[in-house]
Amino acid sequence: MIVKNWMTKHPETISSDLSANDAMTLFKESRVSFMAVVDNGKFRGLIARRDLREAAAWAVSSQDIYEIQYFNERLKVRDVMVRKPVTLSVDDTVEDALEKGKKFGRTFLPVMDGEVLVGSLSNRDFTQALKQLLGEGDGLHGVSIEINGDPEVTIKKVLEDIFIMGLEIKSIFTLKTPDSGAKRLILRFETNHLKKIVSLIEKKGYHLVEVVNPGH
Repeated sequence: MIVKNWMTKHPETISSDLSANDAMTLFKESRVSFMAVVDNGKFRGLIARRDLREAAAWAVSSQDIYEIQYFNERLKVRDVMVRKPVTLSVDDTVEDALEKGKKFGRTFLPVMDGEVLVGSLSNRDFTQALKQLLGEGDGLHGVSIEINGDPEVTIKKVLEDIFIMGLEIKSIFTLKTPDSGAKRLILRFETNHLKKIVSLIEKKGYHLVEVVNPGH
């Protein structure tokens, strides 16, 4: 999985010369948590809505009219932004992105093609990808089958049995449970006979962990 195929293209940007007060308004209108700072097409840095809020809260808590006035009129995005933030290349892998995010504690990473900002990759993008895998909004049914530890229960064997049932699989992936590390095969499909499918799976002797019925 390459970053350029999963990133959000044309992310929201902001000028470094914009006032902090106007920047907060822009963040509210855009409903994003981060923005790339770009001046005349050149990437300058990164600013977070949280940092602006903290600056505003500090100005108000100081109860100093001059500090409040400074925030409203003179404090600029360039005074709050992170310069030289951690970035990704369009040719990095999504695995690289996850590792960088974990290492540097970032939930938003600008994506660069050379010196040009071309996109961003954030927790929102990963959430959207997971929603696609789970078929959210598509009315798909699903099952999770544990395939860990039993040499007779392989992905190949499970899928062969599933296909014999006549199911049209829309999504398939595996995940490990956080607590035990047991591997589960997760399937999403369309059917009008979920109970029958569940019964057939159980008759095959598989450890059925979860059943998803979007109608209930």
